[in-house]
Amino acid sequence: MNERDREASPFSDQAEGILAPIQFYIPATTSLLERRPRTLKHGDTFGVFDHYGNIVPGKGSPEGIYHKDTRHLSDLRIFVNGARPLLLSSTIQDNNALLRVDLTNPDFVEDGGIEFPRDVIHIARSWFLWNGIGYERFGIRNFDVHSHEIEFSIKFAADFADMFEIRGNRRERRGKISHEISRDGVTFIYKGLDDIVRRTVLRFDPQPRSV
Repeated sequence: MNERDREASPFSDQAEGILAPIQFYIPATTSLLERRPRTLKHGDTFGVFDHYGNIVPGKGSPEGIYHKDTRHLSDLRIFVNGARPLLLSSTIQDNNALLRVDLTNPDFVEDGGIEFPRDVIHIARSWFLWNGIGYERFGIRNFDVHSHEIEFSIKFAADFADMFEIRGNRRERRGKISHEISRDGVTFIYKGLDDIVRRTVLRFDPQPRSV
């Protein structure tokens, strides 16, 4: 942009019947689409996700994957180079069986400049539940003429809250949560006050660089 462009008004030539546009580049780091809940269900299992296909934790948040009225997954969010992707589209089948989400990268800024721009990396994300198991699949494609190395990461947690806790009822005592880490995933283990042991098993394919 030259000095003339910086000083001109968008309406500077209006007297002559000409609209002189000024071009601005606004870095995109967030999506304009609002968060809306998405619900999947199969048998005794159901999931509540945001528009991105994420499970976002927080006080009073109903999002998660539930089995027999216990939340087995309370946090599951994806990041590209540490940033949340931008939302392109989000659709769910009429029978609440399949959630499809299309995402793209935001602008990645380094030293005050755009390292590489938005809409370069496309992420196709899908969720479905079947027989007590949640399946999530990612398809990642680079549409740039240049190659890019990205870090794709997933943050996750399990709180094993029951429906009463989700609705705001606090428990004076809770059971104990532990976890076991393997090369391709993690298992969360919850031993409740009723001595019943519940597990959430996460498996990743291909095997991640680290868990």
